[in-house]
Amino acid sequence: MSKNEMLGKGRTEALTDGIFAIALTLGVLSIDISKLPKPSNGSDMYFSLISFLPQILYYAIAFFILISFWIAHHRIMEKVRYVDSVFNWINVAVLFFVALVPFTTDLMGYYDEYPLAVEAFSANLLIIGVLQMAGWLYITSKKELLKEDTDSEVILEYSLRSLSCPAVAVIVIIYAYFVSPSHAAYFFFLIPVFKILTKKAFSGRKIKNQN
Repeated sequence: MSKNEMLGKGRTEALTDGIFAIALTLGVLSIDISKLPKPSNGSDMYFSLISFLPQILYYAIAFFILISFWIAHHRIMEKVRYVDSVFNWINVAVLFFVALVPFTTDLMGYYDEYPLAVEAFSANLLIIGVLQMAGWLYITSKKELLKEDTDSEVILEYSLRSLSCPAVAVIVIIYAYFVSPSHAAYFFFLIPVFKILTKKAFSGRKIKNQN
């Protein structure tokens, strides 16, 4: 690859930060307070607010998963020297589906009794995870784009950590279809558990290798 085909990563990072910031902000708009019935007393208002708990929970799930994708993106970019047009297009595809998350979160929040709504949200996250992993694998296949001090252990660790959301999203889709769509999204709380276990496993490997 010629140097003319390699691009600085600053603009890619700036665009990514902007899209993530917008998606994170728009997500809260799915909690539409105007849809609350006007309460006649304090007790009615309490129960009306309770009815909004699923929407708040789904927003929280979407918010923290998007944050995890954003952190993963920055970890990847820390290992990148340059980007090229292929990586940029993969990243643009990621950002397209990131921008869809507020919509699919809203869909699930109001129709979580239907499998299709939960599956749409889960498929949205599944695609983001797969595309982000594809971008990382592409970078690692192009040594001229990767920083020289990135060893095989780091490549493997990042690859396995990037599987966490797609794997859980598949579980959610299956559970929503065959068991209960209303409770399927709770499986997304497994993502941080998966990431922590992966990190601990590789920390143990590093200590063992040093000894």
